[in-house]
Amino acid sequence: MPTKRALAFLIVSVLLYLFANQTQVGWIYIMSAIVAGVLAASWWLNRRTLRGITASRVFSAQKQNTDIAKKNQRSSGNSASSAFNGLDQDLHEGDEINIQLTLRNTNRSTASLVRAAESCPFAAPSAETLRATSLQLFVPSLLQNQTAQFNYTVIADRRGVHRFPPLKISTRAPFGLFERKRDLDQPTPILIYPEVKKLRRLSLLDRQPAAQIVTQRAGIGTEIIGVRAYRVGDSPRHIHWRTVARTNHLMSKEFADETHPGLTLVLDVFNQKSEINIQKSKHTPFEYAVKIAASIGDYALRRAYPLHLLVDESSLAAPSGALNRIALLEYLARVQAEGKRSLADVIHTRATQTFVAVIMPYPDSTALESLSALSRRAEVMVVLLDPESFPGGGITARSFADQLRALEIDVRLIRYNEDWTHSLQDKKQNAEYAAVR
Repeated sequence: MPTKRALAFLIVSVLLYLFANQTQVGWIYIMSAIVAGVLAASWWLNRRTLRGITASRVFSAQKQNTDIAKKNQRSSGNSASSAFNGLDQDLHEGDEINIQLTLRNTNRSTASLVRAAESCPFAAPSAETLRATSLQLFVPSLLQNQTAQFNYTVIADRRGVHRFPPLKISTRAPFGLFERKRDLDQPTPILIYPEVKKLRRLSLLDRQPAAQIVTQRAGIGTEIIGVRAYRVGDSPRHIHWRTVARTNHLMSKEFADETHPGLTLVLDVFNQKSEINIQKSKHTPFEYAVKIAASIGDYALRRAYPLHLLVDESSLAAPSGALNRIALLEYLARVQAEGKRSLADVIHTRATQTFVAVIMPYPDSTALESLSALSRRAEVMVVLLDPESFPGGGITARSFADQLRALEIDVRLIRYNEDWTHSLQDKKQNAEYAAVR
């Protein structure tokens, strides 16, 4: 694409030619031809400058929570997310991530005056980080197989799978008369886990029942409580052949749960219009709910409780069975508030473990009856976010919290911009604080 300077050169060349044609002065013809030749040579050289440019990115992170980071590295080793990110450590929201961008010239000719515009998809979209989210780079000269490296640091603003937009490179070499632009599509996907805060205690899981208990729910044991449809992975020894002969369908025995009591995390992902309206911000009740779920799950796993996840799978299919830390964080990094079923419907879909932590971004009066029934067969704690306190606003959750307390359900009311770890760890303090509010 010609620049203003090229248009000026073209005008000068035409004027010199017209002037020479009127005066018949030979050297003016030569000057006109030289200017036109410079234009032609500049166009020819410019069109080949960016052909051999390639780009690559490498990440490294400085953990904000060093205690959790060290423990996670010891426990997870080379995790799936590490392979996904090309790192030997996990990346969490709030971590300081160093990004090394490398440009390489694979063309035989020298690339000169190369400009690049780098955009980081997980940086905070604020004035303070504007330079990090739109970084302007300049390379004076890049010989064949030579590289140019640029390092910059960004604080991971949001969880999720992020892909870098095409790197926009341009050049006006050699004389600034023509500008050549090109988009280098180097997505470099990176997975950012939600923030995990290390809880010191949690009354729901600190109540120590017997390590071996028998409950009338499906699990690993010796007492048969019924039969169910055969699932891929079931042991052939557990097939109930009498039922198979009668129904002509593969059926498996279902055993009573005689294992260590576990925790079921129930995350309400029901699609909320208010959540959609403010989804451009990370300061929403649902984003807080994801962080809380990750922190409670981390505490349960550190205490060696089997961890299960119960969500509306119309949003995102959850892993089946007991989860390890990586499986939990992988899911919570991707899930969005896009469910089509209410919390009451989700609770009835599957049996739960001995302990149940229900995380509700928004109050839902239709779930009262289901939560009450759930509390009669399991130890239940409801973590309720108060939308009224968030920047986007919303209804208050205090009356709904009072209704849950009237049903003798343990409730933790969480407000925006407050240290929610204290509310989770101290039931009495949370109840007194909610009453004052």
